[in-house]
Amino acid sequence: MTATSPPRPPAARLLTPPWWLAPALLTIAAALGGAWGYRSSPIVHGSAWLALPYVVPAALVAASWWPPSHTGAKTRGMVLGGVGVFVALVYARLATVVLYTLAFVLWAFQGGG
Repeated sequence: MTATSPPRPPAARLLTPPWWLAPALLTIAAALGGAWGYRSSPIVHGSAWLALPYVVPAALVAASWWPPSHTGAKTRGMVLGGVGVFVALVYARLATVVLYTLAFVLWAFQGGG
């Protein structure tokens, strides 16, 4: 004979939010943050391969979509999703700074003329 946990009452099931609500909001925030960050930076006129690193924030946000199997999984998913939103927001600015720094260093070492 196996012991089963008693079912939760219907009122308790209604008070718990659906697990997919936070990942859905993080996905929307990452898409909007990435679009805003990319459109507001000068690399928008660059080649398409500059948008390739947006795969990293998308993967971080996708990790938040896995249903939580234990207590720590939900927190870990939300942290990964939040980091993905932040990376999507700042990637274009960071790429711009890196590309400008690289151009300046190459210009400085080639003789400055």
